Amino acid sequence: MKLQFKLSFYDFLEYQLYFSSKSEVQQKNRKKSRNIVPLIYIGLIIIALIINQYIIAVTFFIAAILWYLFHPLYAKYRYKKHFEKHINENYKNRINKEATLNFIKESNVLEATDEGTKTSIKVSEFDKLIELKNHFFLRLKSEMSFVIPKHAIEDETEFKKLFLDLNIGYLDETDWVWK
Repeated sequence: MKLQFKLSFYDFLEYQLYFSSKSEVQQKNRKKSRNIVPLIYIGLIIIALIINQYIIAVTFFIAAILWYLFHPLYAKYRYKKHFEKHINENYKNRINKEATLNFIKESNVLEATDEGTKTSIKVSEFDKLIELKNHFFLRLKSEMSFVIPKHAIEDETEFKKLFLDLNIGYLDETDWVWK
């Protein structure tokens, strides 16, 4: 099976957002930033109550509640902007460039070709195939991944069967959305 496609900015962005959402470190950082600001406000509330500044204490209380409630929306926006800048900086030479993936079943090898690079990867190096709504991510044991847009695949059933027949793990994440 041979696939030819061009990866768009959106393809790289979805890849970054998906793996960020699955990263334990990123999840901990988001929880920490959601909780630390209200804790600081609680400290300020205690100080305001000690010096009998009730209006300031109420203001800090409202600010703490608002931060806690709206932080997920803020974090979603902030991380997305961060990854957009990251892609523009680090992937600008790969956006909209022709890429080819050739699955040679007889020799159990994937040949990947893009501008100036040709790589052969043995099937034994594959970890799992992850399916999202618009993409497949072919994850390697080295934790690198190939981004494969679904529009580049003529027969998705045959494509998935190719990897399932090779006993490569499959993860259905078609309901995943960036939060």
